[in-house]
Amino acid sequence: MRSLQKYTLALGLILALALNGSLSLYLHPFFNLGANQLMPIGMMLIALFDDTNSYELWLAAGAGIVSDIYFYGVLGLYSVCLPCVCLLLQKSARFFPEVFWVRLIAVLLSTVLINSYNWLVLNLMGISNISVSALLGSFLPTIGWSFVFILITYRVWGMLANNFPFMIKLENYQN
Repeated sequence: MRSLQKYTLALGLILALALNGSLSLYLHPFFNLGANQLMPIGMMLIALFDDTNSYELWLAAGAGIVSDIYFYGVLGLYSVCLPCVCLLLQKSARFFPEVFWVRLIAVLLSTVLINSYNWLVLNLMGISNISVSALLGSFLPTIGWSFVFILITYRVWGMLANNFPFMIKLENYQN
C-alpha cells in the first residue's frame, strides 16, 4: 500500500478531472461564458507547492493528455500548455514568497494564459470561431470561478503536494 502513495497526486487529479466534467455538465448555466478549470488549477497549485519535483511535469503532461481526450477528443491543448505553464510556475515559484495571495495571483494569470492558448489553437484549427471580444469577455467569469475553486481547494492541493509528492518514495526521507 505504501508504494501507491507516490501516485496519490495522480489519483487526486483524476478525481478533479471527473469533478470538473460533472460540474461542467450539471452547472453549465452558471459557468455562462467562463471556463471551468478545476483540474488545471490543481496542477498549477501542485507546481507552486512543490517546485523542485521534475516528475510533476510528467504528471502535468499525462493529466493534459487525459484532459484533452476527456473534453476535446483532440490532443495538444492541455497536453502542451499544462506542462509549459507548470514549468513556468515551478521556475518562478523560487522567486515568489510562499504566501496564499502570491500563489492566487500566479494561478489566476496562468488560467488566463491557458484560456487564451486554448482559444488561439481552437480558432486556428477551425474547431471554433470565437471572436476576440468574446474571449476578452470570458476572462472575468473565468477568473471569478477560478478564484472560487482556488479558495475551496487550496489546502487540499497543498496537503497532497507536501505529503504525497509525485513519484518520490517518502520512506527515503523518514526516520
